[in-house]
Amino acid sequence: MASINVKIPKRMEGEIELFLKNHPYYLNKSELVRDAIRHILTEKRQLSKETLKVIEEGKKEVEEGKGLSLSQVKEELDD
Repeated sequence: MASINVKIPKRMEGEIELFLKNHPYYLNKSELVRDAIRHILTEKRQLSKETLKVIEEGKKEVEEGKGLSLSQVKEELDD
């Protein structure tokens, strides 16, 4: 099995310890990290319903002339 080193903020270390204490089926930090990585790699990457709603509302505003398109924003930033 390969090994990696990960640096985390001190505060996060305490949160991980508390999580492990409350979830004893993870025997150690390595198992927790492996499971988290496995979840990220196998999960279908989908936008949340809330995010999709915001995107649709934004598109509607642009169509109604109430907002700016991405190209218009880029033009304004370049000026």
